[in-house]
Amino acid sequence: MDKLTRDAATARVREFYDGPADTIYKTTWGENLHLGLPRAAGDSQQRAMIHTTERMAAAVRLDASTSVLDLGSGYGGPARQLAEHSGCRVVGVNLSRVEIAEAERQTQTSKARDRISYVHGDFHELPFDAEAFDIVWSQDSLMYGADKPRILREAYRVLKPGGVFDFTDILANHGLSADQRERLYARVRTPEMWDVNRYAQELIAAGFTLHRIEDWSEHVAASYAAARAQTIANQNELTEQVGDELVKRTLDGLAFWVDMAQRGNVGWALFVAKKPSGKHQGE
Repeated sequence: MDKLTRDAATARVREFYDGPADTIYKTTWGENLHLGLPRAAGDSQQRAMIHTTERMAAAVRLDASTSVLDLGSGYGGPARQLAEHSGCRVVGVNLSRVEIAEAERQTQTSKARDRISYVHGDFHELPFDAEAFDIVWSQDSLMYGADKPRILREAYRVLKPGGVFDFTDILANHGLSADQRERLYARVRTPEMWDVNRYAQELIAAGFTLHRIEDWSEHVAASYAAARAQTIANQNELTEQVGDELVKRTLDGLAFWVDMAQRGNVGWALFVAKKPSGKHQGE
């Protein structure tokens, strides 16, 4: 993909998250802008989202000596959770300056605030030196990437040898029709979404060794249904803030995600991949 096409797609994503949608996301999702993995039946969406981060954290070693880079760090919920519970240092990189400002505001009251920072940047061109981090982390953000192979190569570059890329993403499952893909990509403002097999292939091509893939697709519909219910519960307030048209588009969009998930057209998975520790391996 040429840089001009990639930059145009990235700009569409940035404009969306820096615009009125920010108000809706803060109300609908809260501090975590990712899907939820329930610990038990009846868990609230907020508890399920916290558990997602806990499950991901269990797949890697995290302590006070660990440096983590969070790609697409949103409002900083996972960064705060990781730093508060393990003592690790977290740098969040985000395309949206609006989300960074909110993340910094919320982090001011965190007991781990001295171990968390946020940087404005594009995960296609990370503003960090090679081999700078022990863990590269991401929750449901890579789907917005216009050039995913480049993102994986950038994650590989900034990881120390032996470091781990620990991420989840929402997937466009194999077998989607051209029309379904067009509608899905239009919702996400991206030129492409991948399935599990494509991620596995591209991670290996980037030099990683695959350690774990977990299919969490069964929870996608419930997460979006919960977000839609929260939007409806706050519909009057949101309408006053951003207008009736945007709220209706949001409700239609969330209903679209629920329907696609229930049909098995979209999925969700955890990927844990390691950068080889040998000097010449995977380079």
